[in-house]
Amino acid sequence: MAYKKQYQKKEYAKTEERDYQQELTNKFITRIEEAIACEEQGLKWDKPFFSCNEWPRNALTGEKYHGSNVATLMTEEFSDPRWMTFVQMQELSKKMETPLHIKKGSKASYIMKVVPAYQKDSDGNVLKNSDGKATPILDENGNPKIGFKWYPVFNACQIEGMPPYIQASKEVKPAEEIELLSKALQERTDLKVEHSGISRAYYSSSKHLVHMPEPGLFKSSEAYADTLLHEFGHSTGPALGRKMGNGFGTTEYAKEELIAELTSSFMAVELGIPHNPSSHENHAAYLKSWLSALQDDKTLITKAANQASKATEYQIEHLEAYKMTLQQKNEQAQVMADQAIATAKKGCAISM
Repeated sequence: MAYKKQYQKKEYAKTEERDYQQELTNKFITRIEEAIACEEQGLKWDKPFFSCNEWPRNALTGEKYHGSNVATLMTEEFSDPRWMTFVQMQELSKKMETPLHIKKGSKASYIMKVVPAYQKDSDGNVLKNSDGKATPILDENGNPKIGFKWYPVFNACQIEGMPPYIQASKEVKPAEEIELLSKALQERTDLKVEHSGISRAYYSSSKHLVHMPEPGLFKSSEAYADTLLHEFGHSTGPALGRKMGNGFGTTEYAKEELIAELTSSFMAVELGIPHNPSSHENHAAYLKSWLSALQDDKTLITKAANQASKATEYQIEHLEAYKMTLQQKNEQAQVMADQAIATAKKGCAISM
């Protein structure tokens, strides 16, 4: 117990000294600089932004992480998607009836939790109102302010005694997955998707329309999927309240493009299909705009990742609902077919 308190004190003390948003930003800046250097030298850069190809989740509860924590954990050099705090490791140890220990030399990763900001007195005690509730700090519009707390988590690979992670085998057909997603968004969000010989992909917010070059104009089905997922990322903007239509070269434009690219990465993980960001036609220009924007604002990647997480959840929700509708229709069709066969057999028996 003494070790636990000492460890927690040590780890939480670090959160006061380190700037985790800047650290995450620096990771992206480094990878973007690598990509730009490769492209300027005529070399191929296909290193993904994210090391893990599965959505990160809590090892104890099984719940998926959300918001910017998705990007934070997926950029770590671990292929195992399972994470947990020191306390959760102890809980899981009791549940499994197996000793679990953090491997020597392991360093924690830090996830962010949004917390309300409360008024405090000179001694640091939270002030309470007449109802006995904590008094929130209000912004200029009278809305409660929020703050952030950072918590250390460890990957399952860093914990001795954890059973090895076995990835569920899933035969993925990119073309079929993308087609289902496209139909789901068209049917459930009134999105229009058109193809033509024009070799430019884009999303029109005024028409709620995604334009794509004909699939045959792409180098591969994966390249087509990457580009379409990027544009689908843009298409979530109006529904999720993002400001659209900013001109190229502006910070707002760079942010929206970063949101769309992160969304396409997240969606590729959810759908289980390969992702190669360099396949996008404006990749080089986007890299430079992202680099400039990230260097100017350390919170940009956190904000963009949070929006991308929402955009991904929005699309997956519609996709799952669409699949369920298809399943119900197929089941109904099967019932009707079985009834027709039974009626036909009955008619044959009577005629005989």
